[in-house]
Amino acid sequence: MLNPTIKTLVEFLRLIKKEEPVTYYGISKHRRKAYGMVSRYLRFCLQKGFIKIAGIAKGRGPKPSKFYVISPRGEAVLNLFGDLPDD
Repeated sequence: MLNPTIKTLVEFLRLIKKEEPVTYYGISKHRRKAYGMVSRYLRFCLQKGFIKIAGIAKGRGPKPSKFYVISPRGEAVLNLFGDLPDD
């Protein structure tokens, strides 16, 4: 049995790679998860260098939209764990 956090991390990185460049809202919409979970994984992936910010766009709200893409280090994680089976 795989650690569910590793599996979730790999699924999270796969989503970013598939939809890149993707925003915070786009990630949470595709994951159908609460914003808190998406926020934790985004923060973790940014700190570890698995993803990077590709651009920032000023929207209608008070905070700008950030666009995320997968980094070479994130690609390495996907290559390492990319063949995980879907349960």
